[in-house]
Amino acid sequence: MQIKVKREYLNKDACLREARRLLAEGQIRDMNELQLAREIYCHALVHFLSEKAGMFSWVRKYTDPIDLQSGGDKRLRRAVYAASWAITGHKSSKGK
Repeated sequence: MQIKVKREYLNKDACLREARRLLAEGQIRDMNELQLAREIYCHALVHFLSEKAGMFSWVRKYTDPIDLQSGGDKRLRRAVYAASWAITGHKSSKGK
C-alpha cells in the first residue's frame, strides 16, 4: 500500500497516529506501531530535507509516495528508520 508523504509526518506523534490508524484498519500486518511510525517518519524526513536543500531531487521520487508493506522493509532499512527516529529527538505537538 502507498500513502502520500505529508509535512505533518515530520512530527513523530503524527506518524504514531497514522501507524495506529493503518494497523487498526488492517492495512498493514506483521509490524508494530513504532516500526511503522519510524518508516513513515524517515521517508518524510528525507523527502523534506532534500527539498529544503534544493538537492537530490531524484531522492524525492523514492520517498513519495511512501511504499508500505506488511512485515516491513529489509533489516538495513529498518535500522536506518530506527536511527533517524532516535537521533532527531522527539518532535511532539505537546512540546515533549
